[in-house]
Amino acid sequence: MARMAAVGRSARQLGREASHNLTQEEVRILWSFIHGDVMNPGIRAQLYDNWGFCERHTWAHAVVEIELWESGAGPRGGHQPFDVSVLNADLLARMRAAIAHAHRRRPQRRAIKRSGTCIVCADVASEQPSTLAITHAGMDLEKLTAEANRMDHTKAWLDETMPVWGTQMCPVCRNETAPSGEGQMCRMHLERVLEDREIDVSSLSNYLAALEHQLRELTRSMTTEGNSPSAEADASWIGALAWFTNWSFPLRMTRAAERHGDATPAE
Repeated sequence: MARMAAVGRSARQLGREASHNLTQEEVRILWSFIHGDVMNPGIRAQLYDNWGFCERHTWAHAVVEIELWESGAGPRGGHQPFDVSVLNADLLARMRAAIAHAHRRRPQRRAIKRSGTCIVCADVASEQPSTLAITHAGMDLEKLTAEANRMDHTKAWLDETMPVWGTQMCPVCRNETAPSGEGQMCRMHLERVLEDREIDVSSLSNYLAALEHQLRELTRSMTTEGNSPSAEADASWIGALAWFTNWSFPLRMTRAAERHGDATPAE
């Protein structure tokens, strides 16, 4: 019964409300992922097929790393999305290659469409013991889950960088009936456009290339050799995760929700 409740919750959007919180099982899986399972070739292949995790677990990956990884290199010294940045820079590079090589037998919509399953959802739903090894010895799962669900450091980062990512949002997620011209359509809404027609991807490719470059700058800033990141780099992990999923989570988590009304992306 507890496993079935976790399965139902995994399909919901992530948030600070109790009904949208992370479960202990989700935190255990993601904490193990961050501690080394991300390097497993089989898991990496599944992430490539699915363009990462599902929406909930894309943001949960960032929340778990930012909230629970307390120390690190760079100006912030911890509570930062290092693994998130490395993974998503890799995914962006692969996405740019996929759309650049789209053709009649593999059209644009197919190139950007998820073709796998979320590894966290699959693991939560499995009746078998977890396939993701617990690599963080002695962790207090109940305490870690409560800490992750506060999302204090994540919200602070979203608030701090909102002047940058607020100009990059998908116009459909922003519920604009007349797009302002700022921001690229997220993958979710672009996929729906591509059901009817193909598009000139040059602008999108440039946007994704810029995000990838900024993510790599952010990654370097979280190492001992890195310099302080630019404001654009600081916001890049948010832009990348939102492009692969949608902008619902950052909108709900910040005062942007008040500015733009309903923070649920348009269908």
